[in-house]
Amino acid sequence: MEFLLSLHGHLRWLVAAAVVAAFVAAVVALRTQRWSTTRVWLVRSVPILLTLQLLLGAVLIVWRGNDLEWDMAALRIQLEHAVTMLVAVGLSHMLPRMLRTSDARRSAARAAIVLGAIGILIFVGVVRIRGIGYWFSAG
Repeated sequence: MEFLLSLHGHLRWLVAAAVVAAFVAAVVALRTQRWSTTRVWLVRSVPILLTLQLLLGAVLIVWRGNDLEWDMAALRIQLEHAVTMLVAVGLSHMLPRMLRTSDARRSAARAAIVLGAIGILIFVGVVRIRGIGYWFSAG
């Protein structure tokens, strides 16, 4: 189980990079009023990676829940993290549909807003599980 926990922890950096890259791609598409194939795939990678994280997290929370005999007080922080991230995953699954509209400016603006919201939710979810010092410490 340590391997899955480590994988889940390290994959978060790939997820964060994908969200930032997709946000930049959406802003560039908004300015150029055109979606390139690369930009579209950057945005499409976000729900794929977040869903993979969700699956790993679900396995981890079930494992942890069984270890703690589903003591909800002991699982509170993990459950808050899971719910926050579940909302982020749900938002991410709206992104591919946004790219299907014919108005590139409108779809890029919407994608940028949703990607910003996803980024904020990810930040809040990680702060909830790891603490704010995690983002500002050197190690």
